[in-house]
Amino acid sequence: MLYEIKVPEAGFSVTEGTVVQWHKNVGEKVQKGETIVSVETDKVVVEIPARYTGVLIEIKHEVGEIVPTGAVLGMIQAEGEEKPIPAGETRDRISTGKEPLAAGTTATGLEQERRNISPLAKDIARREGIDLSRISVGSGPGGRIVKEDVLRLLQKKETAEPETKKAPTKIEAQEKVKLVGWRKVIADRMISSARNVPQASTLMEIDVTEIARIIASTRGGRGGPDQVRLTYLPFIMKAVQVGMEVAPEINAYCYDDGFILQRELNIGVAVDLGEKLIVPVVKGVRDKSIRELAEEVRNLAEKARAEKLEAKDVEGGTITLTNLGPFGAYAAVPLILQPQTTIIGIGASREVPSVVNGSIEIRKSMMITGVFDHRVINGAAGARFLREMKRYLEDPKALMLKMR
Repeated sequence: MLYEIKVPEAGFSVTEGTVVQWHKNVGEKVQKGETIVSVETDKVVVEIPARYTGVLIEIKHEVGEIVPTGAVLGMIQAEGEEKPIPAGETRDRISTGKEPLAAGTTATGLEQERRNISPLAKDIARREGIDLSRISVGSGPGGRIVKEDVLRLLQKKETAEPETKKAPTKIEAQEKVKLVGWRKVIADRMISSARNVPQASTLMEIDVTEIARIIASTRGGRGGPDQVRLTYLPFIMKAVQVGMEVAPEINAYCYDDGFILQRELNIGVAVDLGEKLIVPVVKGVRDKSIRELAEEVRNLAEKARAEKLEAKDVEGGTITLTNLGPFGAYAAVPLILQPQTTIIGIGASREVPSVVNGSIEIRKSMMITGVFDHRVINGAAGARFLREMKRYLEDPKALMLKMR
């Protein structure tokens, strides 16, 4: 019995992914439930387990290839069975899905096209002028020529070139990074947001001195097993909850023909992964304490950086926070994630001179930017929301009492 390995439906608006790792080679045994291949979407890396125990007999898509959801990635032969070989076929062709080369022939022209070569390897070879006939057998499953084989040949070619041929004044061509896979999904969403959503931004400066003192009190010293390392984020999340009381449309989804107020407050928190940005979602913010929010944000960020997020971890966000403070940015004006109506940019906290009761003091200040869908939230409503956030962030004791 043959079983297909398919790209699963991710449960959110994802139509394709990129194969990032095969955990087994063709011919190796796999156990039911064992991770056999990993596929990266714009949000998560999905580890696809084997549904049955058996032997991996075919890999249809190599590392680096883009595959749509539902695509067949490979085949598993049930344990104890052997795949029949049709008349005129060879075992090599069964495992690779390609015609074998005739003995003594070279892989040029049409023959090269018939060889088992991954699309990514072909693309690199074409761009770098590599003759693939110089690679007799690849290092991929079933002798397939993969990216690493071409890069090794390219490195040998560069090493063998005389130094005199490398003119110091030569300008190397810049490589275009194509918008494919998760890059294309993110690009399409940002273009749609910029084109289709009338976005109005309002900035509010907030004195976070008292919150900074609370945060400082949780750092340093030994601390017990129950001590939680606090940041500004959980306080801001609860301030969003309080601010919504004067502007409930902050927490809504907007469509072409209207908007829907959301009952649940689920806040997405952008996490920087280098080239990629991902937004895990903290669910049920209203029902969680500042301590619980701090723990959940930390756990989700760790899962994101370890590429262990599941589909449920990135679904259902109703408002998004993006924090540029760790990079020293004082303010940010981010783009709304449709169909949400609000995204909040958080700047770095910094010391500034302030007038307090007629005296000049050094205080901690932070700039918060609210970006609103102007079809739903007008300027006054957005300003009232931020003013309410400011009121409670500057008085965290009142914020904690308000949550009770």
